[in-house]
Amino acid sequence: MLSVRATWDLRQVQVSPDQEALRCFYTPLTPQRRERPGLGPTRTRVLSLLQSTSKPLTVEAVADELELHKNSARFHLDALVEAGYAERSTEPSGRTGRPPLLYSATDESPTIGNAHLLELTNVLLSEFVAPSEDAAQRARAAGFSWGSTTRGEVEPGVDTVLERLARRGFGVMETDGQLTFTRCPFRDVIAEEQLPLVCAIHQGFVDGSDIQVGPIHVGPRVCQATLTTAG
Repeated sequence: MLSVRATWDLRQVQVSPDQEALRCFYTPLTPQRRERPGLGPTRTRVLSLLQSTSKPLTVEAVADELELHKNSARFHLDALVEAGYAERSTEPSGRTGRPPLLYSATDESPTIGNAHLLELTNVLLSEFVAPSEDAAQRARAAGFSWGSTTRGEVEPGVDTVLERLARRGFGVMETDGQLTFTRCPFRDVIAEEQLPLVCAIHQGFVDGSDIQVGPIHVGPRVCQATLTTAG
């Protein structure tokens, strides 16, 4: 597995337009975009399925694909219609009886899947960062800029930074001055050849926050860093 050790000191590095674009891409969605009313786990799965197909789906198709009872599938589909995230239509079947209802996601529905974001991440890394001789340094500088933007008026400290990391999908524990990163939202989904650059961005993010840590040592599943001083 990867064994990446970020050891550069980039606090004086100027951030280029390319790095700023990369930092902006990594900025998380606003709470308004993330927190949509009426979407529980099952309804989210239903909406994700509607968004992943180019054709409207019947209640039966949704129920079969998600292994739901038809009544449950219909309940969630109708709730999505009520919320404005899906729309109903009918298509004549040429047979007697009422034609089946068809459901499709609306343009107003919140994006559920993240495949487009992962692909964009890979494109940005491979086209704008990886070709550079100082690719890891540029990635860390972009992360530093990103981390700097998360600073607020809240009293700085380890707990504050760990909360910011948690909101971005990282699992982090602090024990006796040792930070252990138990979960990384990119490790299993980003292209393996680009992962060291993501680790460099992550190091830069922590550097740019309100605490100071040593190099993040990347292991097969868990990463670790030593807390040096609090900001």
